[in-house]
Amino acid sequence: MRYATSGLLPALVARLLLVALVCAFAGSALAQTKPARNAAPASASAADPLVQDANQRLDSVEKTLSDIAKQVAKGDLDDATLAALQTQVDEIESELGKGQDLIETQLSNVRDSLTELGTAPGPGEPPEPAVTTDERNQLLAQRSEINAVSDKSTKLTTSANALSNEISTKRREYFKQTLFKHTALIELFSTDFRPLMKDEVDNFAATYGAWLTYVWEKKRVEFALSIVISAFAAFFLYRLSGKFVERTKIDFQEEEPDYVARLLVAFWTTMVPIIVLVVFLIASFILLESMNVLLPDARRFVGVAFAVFAIITFAYLLSRNTLAPGRPQWRLLPISDSAARKLTLALTTMVAVNWLDRLFAVLNDTLNADVHLEVMRNLITAVLIGSILIAISFIKLRAGEGTVAPGRGLLNFLRPSFIRLVVRLGGGFVVLSALTGYVSLARFAAMQVVLTGAVLITTYIGILVGQAVAQPGGMMRTSFGRRFVERFSLSAVRADQLSLVAGLVTYVVALVIGITLLLLSWGVRFSQIRLWAENHLTAIKLGSISISLGGIFIGILLFIGAFLATRWFEKWFDSNVLLRSRADAGVRNSVKTGINYLGIVLAGLLAISAAGVNLSSLALVASALSIGIGFGLQTIVSNFVSGLILLVERPFKVGDWIVSGSAEGFVKRISVRATEIETFQRQSIIVPNSELINASVGNWMHHNQMGRSEVAVGVSYDADPRKVMEILMEIGTSHPLVLQNPEPMVIFVGFGESSLDFEVRVYLADIFNGITVRNDIRVAIYERFKAEGISIPFPQRDLHIVSGGGQTDALAQEIEKRVQRAKESGIETDAKPAYDHPDAGNDDDGAR
Repeated sequence: MRYATSGLLPALVARLLLVALVCAFAGSALAQTKPARNAAPASASAADPLVQDANQRLDSVEKTLSDIAKQVAKGDLDDATLAALQTQVDEIESELGKGQDLIETQLSNVRDSLTELGTAPGPGEPPEPAVTTDERNQLLAQRSEINAVSDKSTKLTTSANALSNEISTKRREYFKQTLFKHTALIELFSTDFRPLMKDEVDNFAATYGAWLTYVWEKKRVEFALSIVISAFAAFFLYRLSGKFVERTKIDFQEEEPDYVARLLVAFWTTMVPIIVLVVFLIASFILLESMNVLLPDARRFVGVAFAVFAIITFAYLLSRNTLAPGRPQWRLLPISDSAARKLTLALTTMVAVNWLDRLFAVLNDTLNADVHLEVMRNLITAVLIGSILIAISFIKLRAGEGTVAPGRGLLNFLRPSFIRLVVRLGGGFVVLSALTGYVSLARFAAMQVVLTGAVLITTYIGILVGQAVAQPGGMMRTSFGRRFVERFSLSAVRADQLSLVAGLVTYVVALVIGITLLLLSWGVRFSQIRLWAENHLTAIKLGSISISLGGIFIGILLFIGAFLATRWFEKWFDSNVLLRSRADAGVRNSVKTGINYLGIVLAGLLAISAAGVNLSSLALVASALSIGIGFGLQTIVSNFVSGLILLVERPFKVGDWIVSGSAEGFVKRISVRATEIETFQRQSIIVPNSELINASVGNWMHHNQMGRSEVAVGVSYDADPRKVMEILMEIGTSHPLVLQNPEPMVIFVGFGESSLDFEVRVYLADIFNGITVRNDIRVAIYERFKAEGISIPFPQRDLHIVSGGGQTDALAQEIEKRVQRAKESGIETDAKPAYDHPDAGNDDDGAR
């Protein structure tokens, strides 16, 4: 505890130093962005005490590092204490590095301010104002003070780095000495363990027996209440997880399940029970601790016992559900049923032996057991684990009759003979090391075989899950995936894209967790991993921009969350506010589009800020964008601005029937760059927004859908115009889709070459009915005119031929022949021979 308490001091001092440096230089940084020459004296009075405070905190950090160095120099510390001290030194070094970055930033600001002020006037030059001289002197003094603080911080960072390296060297030496320590087995086996075991049992009875008596006599109700509450919490979680698994619609009784289904079944049947068990154990431990049921001597043992029980249970469930003894159709590896049973038993036994040994180690530590018992326990555990490994190598893994090969798996990547050789060599090394006296080496190797093997197998199963999910059609191969696709109306391409993303995410999660657990199993402390991640993965500098990978991940999550929240708010606002306000489709579309774009912009800014990018650093990007707009992006910007105008002004909306140039059709979508128009032939035309702003656009539905349709008709000159108008008016008025207000009208347009021309004009409530109404009116006109004996003439032409010579007579004869042939063919013609025409002999008329 003394090291833990002392370890809080350097971390606290380092954080206070960072805060002090920020406070010391924040005011001057703001002042130097836009130098206020009339504020120089006030700044001078405030700078010195803060710099002095920073120096005092640096002195405190220096003293803390000196105390840690003295503790390390004693040389009587174990590995756990050295690791804790190294973590503290690394934290101090990390905080000093962050403070140094702030110092360099502030020093750069001071230098920029001095450059802006310029140099002092030389001899013979006109003097400068006194306030400028005072400000320059203040900045020079501040630069000197900051340089002093920077030098001191740099020296402390170097000292902390050297101290951390020294501790690392001592830890390696300690580990090497412990690992390769030789034990005389003859002396060990000649030891009489009976009195040692008797003392162990007596100590256990005295320590834990007294605790059990205390619980039974004074904490019986609290103990029972803790167990009952924990059981209820576990049962509730079990029921909840059971309902969730039921919603996945996984058929556990399927005869020939897909590989993805096998992975999902193995995952759920492993994770649901283990999560329920972990919740029960954690809740029990917390409740027992809060109700003072656990005494100090029993607290550590009970906590480790709970953890060991959970680990052994997890190993059993994982091996059972992965190898599926007795259920070959659900097996993930192509091995026989006999091999699955043997492997499940062997792997569970090996994990149980390893972690029960850890539990006995904690027990012996709390009871101060004799060192001979510790060595014998390690020896027995190492020999057992090595023997189990050797036994596993002799198990025949070939798939037997009735086994379903999954088509992918560990045995498809590594040959069984190679795996068998590696396992046999590992087990033989453990047993040989133990029997030759290197008990610590054997125990360490046995521990790493169990831990590393468990981590690698679990990570590999996670990678298999990611591989199965990322396959084309992977989402549609499970009922849960199919229901997800149906729920969100996803296309097959989008479903495959989501499968790929889900597979990649599974890869990343499996690798990150696997690598972290692998490092932890090899003795790397979690605090060291955290510090390494903070120092190497959270501060990437690109020029003047500092980017954090952790911040990037958080920024991505924030962007996704903000985007989903925007889409939800957009749908909620449309279906609740806009719909109830009776807003038309155009207003609803414009508002939804505006909310969507605003949400995306805000989500982007939030994500960029969370990623560690200073928005003020984007000024360079904005400048470059301005230059690009000036040289080549005028059209894009014009379309963008035009799109915003269309969304706000709304000269037309989605669903309107518009005419623009050669494009005519319905507006399907209005974006900030272009508008999509669907023609009557179902052709989509993408029109840039700037063309719709700068050109004339006809909108049949701007204010409403009412419109006018016209039907033109011609009658012969023998017809009575008034009667024709009366008939046409009657036809137009009688149609059910024609409005009576404004009422239809019939116009006598004029005298045509072959007919008297009329036009029926009717008004419709919905212009979309124009084609149907015009078609009906034309049919009614034809039928009514036919009944009334009114003819609709076709164009006629009279051909006048003047005979005045031989050529004319020959031409007349040719025409007469052709007319005769036409009549014989049933073709009517009004052409007349020249000699039958009343003006045939008039040369003047012929000339005319």
